[in-house]
Amino acid sequence: MAPRRRRGADAQEDNSEPDAPKNRPPNTAFRQQRMKAWQCVLTPKLIVTIFSILAAIYLGFGAYLTWLAHTVRDLRIDYTDCVRDAPKTELGPLPPKYISAHFSDNSTLDPYQARWQVIKRNVTYHNYSRERDICQVEFNIPERLEPSVSFYYYLENFYQNHRRYVASFNAKQLLGEAVDGSTINGSTCDPIAHDSNPTGKIVYPCGIIANSMFNDTFSSPTLLSVPVTGGAPESERVYAMENNTGIAWPGLSDLYGKTSYNLSQIVPPPNWHEAYLFGYTNESPPPDLKTWEAFQNWMMLAASPNFYKLYQRNDRDPMLAGTYQIEIVSNFDTNLYNGRKSFVITTVSTMGSRNIWPGIIFLIVGGVCLILDVYFILSFFLWKPRKLGDPSYLSWNQPQAPAPGHAASAS
Repeated sequence: MAPRRRRGADAQEDNSEPDAPKNRPPNTAFRQQRMKAWQCVLTPKLIVTIFSILAAIYLGFGAYLTWLAHTVRDLRIDYTDCVRDAPKTELGPLPPKYISAHFSDNSTLDPYQARWQVIKRNVTYHNYSRERDICQVEFNIPERLEPSVSFYYYLENFYQNHRRYVASFNAKQLLGEAVDGSTINGSTCDPIAHDSNPTGKIVYPCGIIANSMFNDTFSSPTLLSVPVTGGAPESERVYAMENNTGIAWPGLSDLYGKTSYNLSQIVPPPNWHEAYLFGYTNESPPPDLKTWEAFQNWMMLAASPNFYKLYQRNDRDPMLAGTYQIEIVSNFDTNLYNGRKSFVITTVSTMGSRNIWPGIIFLIVGGVCLILDVYFILSFFLWKPRKLGDPSYLSWNQPQAPAPGHAASAS
C-alpha cells in the first residue's frame, strides 16, 4: 500500500521547487567553504624561532626606550607650601624633599640646592591691580638644555576623570553659540550654570571644568649666575618662553569659538573672580576660547589623578646651565582637596617627556620571551623528548590491559 500523504503536501512540493534556487547560496569557494587554507604546524624549530625573534624585538626596543628616557633632563619643584613656609625677608633654603631632578653627575651645580622666599608686589589684572604675595624660587640647572624646553605644571590628587566632572560643560556654548539660560540650566553645567546673585545671568564658560581651571601664573626663568665664573652675567638674561601659542594640539581650537553673548547676558565663573573682579566689561571682555590655548589644555581632561599640563615652552633657544629665578602668583588652592602642585622644566625626546615605564614593560616582555626560548631549546634539543608525530603513542597502538572479568576467569 502506498504511504499516506499529508494534506496539502502536493501544493507545498510544487511551491518549494521554484523557490529552491533563490535560497540556495552561490556555488563559490567562499560561500561553500572550499577556500584554500594554511595551518601553522608548531614544530620545535618554529617555536624557538618565533620566541627568538620576539625576544630580540622586545629587548631591543625596550633598551632603546629606556635609553631615550634617560637622555631627558628635567627638574620638578613642589611649591605648594611656598606662601606659608618660605621666608618673608630673604631667600631661604628650599627643602630637598620638594625637589626631583634627573641630570648628569659631572656638573658643579647641585639641582637639589634651591632657595625660596615670599615677596609682596602689585599684580595687574584686566582692569585693576592689587598687592599680592609672590613666591620667588631660585633653582639650579646643572647642564645646558637643548631645545625644545618645556615648562609644565604638575598636579597631584586632582581627579579630572570623575564622571560628573567630565560631563560638566556645554559644547555649543564653547563653540561660541549664545545658548539661552533655560538650556544652560537644564544641562550638565549645573551647579555652575547661572549667577547665584539675583541677576541670574548665564555663566560663561559654564561647568565645573572651566570653573576649576588652574590659574597660577609663572614668569619666564631669569638667569642669575653661570657655573663657570660663579658670578652674574653681564645682565640678567630672561629665558623667554611662549605661553600663548604652540602649547596645545592644533586640532583643539576647532572645538572652540568666540562667544556671541552680549556682555549684559553673562558673568565669569565664580573661581575667576580674581581675574574679573568687576565681571565682563568693555575693558575686560570675555576670553576668546578659540585662541586661549591654556584653557584648551585644561579642558583636555587627564585620565589619572596626577598629571602634567603644558604651560609654556621654548623651541628655539638652548637653556644655559646656571642659577635661575622664577616668580609665581599662587591662586590655585590645592588644600581644598589635599593635593600638591609643582612646576617642571624638562627637555623632550622622540617619545616625549621622561617616562621609563614603556621601556621597562618591553624589557619584561622580552625577558619572558627569552626565558621561554631557552626553555624550549633545552626541552626540544638537549633533553631529547619523544619523537614528534610518533604514531606509536596513539591510543589504539598502546597495549590494552586485560579487563577485570577476563583476569578472574583466567585464574
